Amino acid sequence: MIDLPLLRDAIICRQHDTAVEVSRILRDTQRRHLLVLNDKDEPIGIISSVDINNRVVAEQRDARLLLAIDIMTPNVKTISVDDSYENASALMTELGTYSLPVVRNGKLVGLLEFMTALRCHATGRGTT
Repeated sequence: MIDLPLLRDAIICRQHDTAVEVSRILRDTQRRHLLVLNDKDEPIGIISSVDINNRVVAEQRDARLLLAIDIMTPNVKTISVDDSYENASALMTELGTYSLPVVRNGKLVGLLEFMTALRCHATGRGTT
């Protein structure tokens, strides 16, 4: 089981936020990516600063009119709070990512970072 106090706060936007709003969130938080949530607080995609560059700026599209749902990479992988650190670290290794969104009943509760998952798995934390 994933311990909620060990999770990092996820940087988020909503599916109907504009690309300008998304860019400002990334700038203000100094993060490279954020999760896109639907109206039910379920993660439905991810947007990186590279996505904004490639899908908005390079294509000369109007960032004031584009929505997060238009520029996100859909089908973001998640893990459940009921999952194990072993499964989480294996999935991150398979995906080549350093963090995974953690959900409870489909709703986002935070981010699990790779080193946290690895440490918890190695010490047997969350196996009971």
